[in-house]
Amino acid sequence: MKANSEKDAGTREALIRAGLDLFGRHGYEASSIRDIARAAGVNSAGIAYHFGGKDGLRQACAETIVATMQRQVLGPEPLPPLPPDLDPDAALEAILAAVGRVTAFAARAPESETIARFVVREMMEPTPAFELLYEGLVGPVHGRLCALWAAAAGTEAEAPATRLSVFAMIGQVLYFRLARPAVMRRMGWQAIGVEEGEAIAGIIRAAVAASVLAARGDTP
Repeated sequence: MKANSEKDAGTREALIRAGLDLFGRHGYEASSIRDIARAAGVNSAGIAYHFGGKDGLRQACAETIVATMQRQVLGPEPLPPLPPDLDPDAALEAILAAVGRVTAFAARAPESETIARFVVREMMEPTPAFELLYEGLVGPVHGRLCALWAAAAGTEAEAPATRLSVFAMIGQVLYFRLARPAVMRRMGWQAIGVEEGEAIAGIIRAAVAASVLAARGDTP
């Protein structure tokens, strides 16, 4: 029984990995059940068995992205509500720690490429999976970062400037995933390893800290 359970879990994970890759590369309609199963190395009937069909697989791909990015941004443990009197410097440190985690993931983790492709396609051509991504990431992740930004900068969490500032911060991180070939070529890097990732994170953290301190009325 345990062996079958582990086999089922392995098949499910393989199909999700294949779905993320092919949906991101070619789109939903151009990715056939046969192609996805072949890429996963499993029988095509597995998609119906585990997900009820191709649409269910796409939803599972979106759920996997949400779980992965919530863990990368917010950390591995469920977070309690932020205290109303959170120290501004502690809030800023929490933001910078999140930037470091996500930058390391985006710049160096192999799976970040397939995740980025899938998310960008959903942003450009929204499908029902976009709703899962929005509700799972923009709500809890962007919302948490806005609350931290507000505590750090002395602004309102739902103020337009706060929300836009957090989007701008996220955009800086995403650039180094989406424009990776241009960054590597311009920087003369053969790869983005630990040293390169830390250099990227350091630049982004410095920019974020400067923005927060400027909003606070301080100077870096």
